[in-house]
Amino acid sequence: MRIEGLTERQVELLDEMWEIEEFEDLELWMETLCSEDRQQAEALQRLVVLETFEELLDKGNYPDARRALVDIMSK
Repeated sequence: MRIEGLTERQVELLDEMWEIEEFEDLELWMETLCSEDRQQAEALQRLVVLETFEELLDKGNYPDARRALVDIMSK
């Protein structure tokens, strides 16, 4: 997965997020962040999920799911 256009701080947060293996540990880590970093981490988490869905859709034939994803991403 490649995500472009991130700030240096977003890359740092994403690198830290990738090192965390369990979702519960990710939630605990996010609670330690300041408000601004937490918002960034939450946005990055959503971005990773959307990118993952997009990659899965590219590998299969799911037109309804693709339309729903495009609708979500356009908001």
